[in-house]
Amino acid sequence: MCYCEDIELLSIGKAAKMLGVHPNRLRAWEKQGLIKPVRLPSGQRRYPVEEINRILGTGGMKAKPDAPGDAHAELAQDLLAIMTSFSARLYGARGGKKVRQGFRELIEGAEKAQKGEV
Repeated sequence: MCYCEDIELLSIGKAAKMLGVHPNRLRAWEKQGLIKPVRLPSGQRRYPVEEINRILGTGGMKAKPDAPGDAHAELAQDLLAIMTSFSARLYGARGGKKVRQGFRELIEGAEKAQKGEV
């Protein structure tokens, strides 16, 4: 934990763990403008404990759904992030473009199979 001007700040890993989400989900929420971390001079994100408690108190972060498929797309993004992270640990790589592309193709193939397009 870090304290800046009497504000308790959490690393992205600790904040994600408190919320029960993958750290990539916090990054996605930041891109959507749903959460705003504090940036350190090094560029690292730190999340105010008050912001995490706000999200926990409201029952979680709710993005504005544009279409029914948004939940499916969000799940696919989370699975891709988890699989990329896992493969990086398994193979000792940092999850390059080829690994991510391979998992995207795998997910697309599974979606086609589910729709009966195969």
